[in-house]
Amino acid sequence: MRVHLAKLATVVAMLATVAACSQATHNARSDEGGQPTTRVHVENRAFLDMNVFVIGDGGNRQRLGIVTGNTDQEFVIPDYIIGPANTVRFLIEPIGSNHAPISNSLSVQPGQTVTLTIPPNV
Repeated sequence: MRVHLAKLATVVAMLATVAACSQATHNARSDEGGQPTTRVHVENRAFLDMNVFVIGDGGNRQRLGIVTGNTDQEFVIPDYIIGPANTVRFLIEPIGSNHAPISNSLSVQPGQTVTLTIPPNV
């Protein structure tokens, strides 16, 4: 049990560290003509397929989609999730597993692309 918790803590720390590194702001606007489109680029280095969720300040989670094993995928983070507070967390649910690592709170500005790397040992 202790080894499992240590492994999970390592995965969560890696997710938070990598997700905190975001790229420059894009000029692309969302389809509604509001704030610039905010994205997350997910690099899944694990064998398992992963459900990716974003969690806003209010605690509501929004499913972004699935990233198949050993592939990359980019998702748009809905404008209402970014909102005025601009902090989010990411929840990763490995399909076929019973644990779901979650990142620390990250400050994300409209128009940024956040890179989230899922390590192979999830």
